[in-house]
Amino acid sequence: MIKVIGLTGEFINKQMNFEVEKGSKTVFIFEKDEQGSEFLKIVTGIKSPNRGEVILMGRRLNELTRDELFELRKKISIVFKTGGLISNLKTWENLMLPALYHKIADEESITKRGVEILKELAFKREPMCSISQLTKFEKRLIGIARAFLMMPEIIIFEYPFDGLEESEKKWLTEKIEKLRDKATILYILGSEKEGLLIEKANIIKNAEN
Repeated sequence: MIKVIGLTGEFINKQMNFEVEKGSKTVFIFEKDEQGSEFLKIVTGIKSPNRGEVILMGRRLNELTRDELFELRKKISIVFKTGGLISNLKTWENLMLPALYHKIADEESITKRGVEILKELAFKREPMCSISQLTKFEKRLIGIARAFLMMPEIIIFEYPFDGLEESEKKWLTEKIEKLRDKATILYILGSEKEGLLIEKANIIKNAEN
């Protein structure tokens, strides 16, 4: 599914070598946030590594055109640490926009699935409320719901537990597991303790020292 050979970057000095199997869960532990964020960009082709190569779904990223990369990224959902929500859109609009734009299904089917995911995540706000009304945790839920609504082959979570209570972290991992179906999951985290919350996951620690 994903194979990385001798990868280094602007912030990642220690070479990374690993392979992620389809349908698996893998946790990547980084000492610094900028390392994790750079790693996400490199494995999705947003940024080129200083050295090494990334093979994503059987394709070498350094050999792909911009259009080919765009098509490949349609199979990947990312839940960014910052949320990635658009402030001038309503909550429901933020949830629906990517799925409608990429036409993953007809609008009725997308809407039905969106409602089901929000229900599973116990989202209690009015869907058409302003993003500014949401708590940090609620924004995280919308980002996760949006990722699953795309029905991707790979979902990458960038520091999903940042700023959350321990009980919220555990609850969130359980919900993600219930929603994941057959998707390959990558977690980018800052501590091994958080990684242990995720059952049956392969943990890869990138320690610089």
